[in-house]
Amino acid sequence: MAKRKPLKSKKKSSDTKKIIAILTVILVVILIIAIILISIRGMWKDIIDFVKNFFTEEDLPSGDSPSGSTSSGNVSNKPVPSGVAQLQGDIMEMRVLDIGQGDCILLLFPDGQVMVMDIGSELGTTSPWNVIDGALKELEITTIDYLFLTHTDYDHIRETKKLVDNYQIKSFYLPVADIETSATWKNAYNAAVSETYVEDGITKQAEINYNVGAYEISGENWLMKCYSFDKEDYPSIKKGSTAENKNAVSPTCLLEYADRTIVLTGDSNEKSETYLMGKGYFDNVDADVLKVGHHGSKSSTMMDFLNKVDCEYAIISCGAGNDYGHPTPEVLERLDTYTDLVPDNDYNGFAQVYRTDEDGTVTVQIDENGVINLIADENSDKNTTTGTPIGEIESGEIIESGQVVLICIKQYACDLIGFSAA
Repeated sequence: MAKRKPLKSKKKSSDTKKIIAILTVILVVILIIAIILISIRGMWKDIIDFVKNFFTEEDLPSGDSPSGSTSSGNVSNKPVPSGVAQLQGDIMEMRVLDIGQGDCILLLFPDGQVMVMDIGSELGTTSPWNVIDGALKELEITTIDYLFLTHTDYDHIRETKKLVDNYQIKSFYLPVADIETSATWKNAYNAAVSETYVEDGITKQAEINYNVGAYEISGENWLMKCYSFDKEDYPSIKKGSTAENKNAVSPTCLLEYADRTIVLTGDSNEKSETYLMGKGYFDNVDADVLKVGHHGSKSSTMMDFLNKVDCEYAIISCGAGNDYGHPTPEVLERLDTYTDLVPDNDYNGFAQVYRTDEDGTVTVQIDENGVINLIADENSDKNTTTGTPIGEIESGEIIESGQVVLICIKQYACDLIGFSAA
């Protein structure tokens, strides 16, 4: 009997068709997931802008660079973390960097301008330069529009010269102090007054401003109102000056954007708080986020001041196990027991208190609609928003991003993008 020939060719053809079908399904699923993720993270505008810029923009001249790191409305390219809302339009971002016992705040304004407010850390500790430099490099910043030094203490000015040596700085805001107050201050001051930057191929001298009286810094749709002692009342700061006076010259600034206000304090204390409240600068203020004065010292952030600025979120910049006991139990109790003198539509008291020694770098984002995200790098449980957290969007709700409208129907699809389906 003749043997039957094996049907290998037909079997191979059938297997190939199956593999192609499976691969096609996988590619379609991947494409759908990609569209969902791009839409949810609001990246369509960035993709469109990239294509437009690729065909229309000329390369920047050598040596020149934009002031800010990113395009308006997209200051951070990181994935949206849990517990916060997807922001819309132009965004302002503040990062209170975790540099130990000291202050360094990055402010990324919605018009692309950049400010560094203070740049120091405690004497005898490891330099925080890698943290500061790393944050600037991550954001692709090469030019800083404003370097704002609140006062002359080491933990606020330590890395000034290094910043000047490595980045272009257009303008400085400085305290009024004798140049011999300290060697660190002398180096910082000399670096500031000798700084130049290149713009449009022209070398320019950096602008020097002094933190005296009431003054404003502004840009497109944002305003920073700063208050310090008037010239006739300004404490004399020199070598051997009291710590109280050195700290008191720290201005208190109200940074306003999209009907939201951030209160920035440096190491302001009871002396300066009392003086500025007496001037009426904080009358009728309804702020949102407070950078707590002097790392949580008991001589700062007094209850009368809290009543005036009326914030809902507080951020304390301090080092783990610092020798000063910051933040002090007194300040933590004030923050814990504070309630609004006049209840309003905001949270009554402080909804959340952040500490860089426990929560790492704390980021505040405000979009053009006034939605606030607060993100703790080392403690995602404290991430919060005044909007609707992404994870709380209901199944079946329509979500618009660019020209894409998505509807979560299946649980497995929702799981892929962090939603919870009914």
